Amino acid sequence: MLSDLTAICGPSCTRCQAYIASRSGKRSELERVANEWTQAIGRRFTADEVYCDGCRVPDGRLSSYCTTCEIRICAQNRGNETCAHCADCPCDRIVAPDAREALAALKNNLR
Repeated sequence: MLSDLTAICGPSCTRCQAYIASRSGKRSELERVANEWTQAIGRRFTADEVYCDGCRVPDGRLSSYCTTCEIRICAQNRGNETCAHCADCPCDRIVAPDAREALAALKNNLR
């Protein structure tokens, strides 16, 4: 069975810094992640925009990044639970090595 904490792009949400910071309950951790994302992505993030319960958790909060994630939007538009459920997986949208690796393992488990 697929965990709700398996991200649409494959890795476990429990390894995501936003998820970890959200679970910590510490505003300072959310602010740290917001600053890291601001630097890495080049778009300003606030601590409130980082809260995330996991991108597949029913009725969970999504970070502002996840709400606009092209990978997540693509999977949803195609009606796929995760990218591993897609016939075109892995595609050019999946560039992170850990995501490609996680999706390969997940796709193998789905067979």
